[in-house]
Amino acid sequence: MSFFSDNELADISIAKMIVHVVSGKDPFVAQPELPVQDDPHVHFFLARILDAAVSPVHKFDDKSATMLTLGRMARKRISFEEGGQELARLFKKDHVGSSSGGAFFVFELTSKMPGVRFYSLIKYDYREAVELYADNGKNAFRQIVQAFVKERRAIQKSCLVRVKEGNVDPEVSAFDRMGEAPDLTDYFQKFLEVSRARDTAELSSNLGNVLRKTLQECKEHLPDGDVKSALSATKEALSGRELVDDDAIREAIFIAAGRPEEDIKAAIDKSLTRQLKAFRLTGVSFKPDPKTLKRSPRVKVRTAEDVVVEYPGEQENRAVTRTKDGKGGWIITIKTAEALKQDDLVDKKAGRSS
Repeated sequence: MSFFSDNELADISIAKMIVHVVSGKDPFVAQPELPVQDDPHVHFFLARILDAAVSPVHKFDDKSATMLTLGRMARKRISFEEGGQELARLFKKDHVGSSSGGAFFVFELTSKMPGVRFYSLIKYDYREAVELYADNGKNAFRQIVQAFVKERRAIQKSCLVRVKEGNVDPEVSAFDRMGEAPDLTDYFQKFLEVSRARDTAELSSNLGNVLRKTLQECKEHLPDGDVKSALSATKEALSGRELVDDDAIREAIFIAAGRPEEDIKAAIDKSLTRQLKAFRLTGVSFKPDPKTLKRSPRVKVRTAEDVVVEYPGEQENRAVTRTKDGKGGWIITIKTAEALKQDDLVDKKAGRSS
């Protein structure tokens, strides 16, 4: 849920909602806004919206009709009902006959943040379900043809946007179950009129940062406290995957940590969740770029004598070697093929003793 800030999540609620049936066969029929106040099912849909709140990867195009319609709704140039009907009509317009039928929801959400509201657009699959109920003291079954279930998989398409003082933030939290994550299907991208704002190299670089910071924070839980080896093992496990997501990252880190006990897993998971949110990767699925992901970070070593050595990680055991001296210390050897690039005296930092 890294789309929302903690303050926004503190008191978020659905203020308005409207739903239309969409399929390739049936004509479009405009529906009225649904009452929200005191509806016990609103919390069900709020939970589904939060489940779909992935980190933004896309951005609205400047003249996106969807963005413009949401802006007019937010500024009350048109009513929520009129705007929801227009969005549903646009969505239905290019809904081809082979597309699965479902329900197209438009939600308006508010929180305690003044001047901020959110709009959520969700294409929800219909599911057939059989309900067990009591009939004159006996168990009986009845079929529910149009059922909405909790599974995130039931959400076929989702778009979530933020509006501040009537202005639509161009960053879009969107995913499409039918697309090749994180990309959207041509149909949904055309409807939203969005484009990728973060490429695979950037996502992979951020993933590397997430892994490094998480493992550094959880160093005490790693075998021999070896962050470097755990980072290398985690990157190796993820770089060959077809898709990387939260669960894949979590699994790779747990393996690198030696499959720890549940309490240690909880501590690692807490750190990972924080870093995924910091680097805006929560809920994002993508095929990692092995070259970017495996790029080694810079290594910084400070000795007990306050000697600092910093070098690119790929130079480990190449230009820089580190070996134990047998007495508890280390021998660091640096080999350079050319003259030194820099050899200066550095001013003494305030507060540091000589």
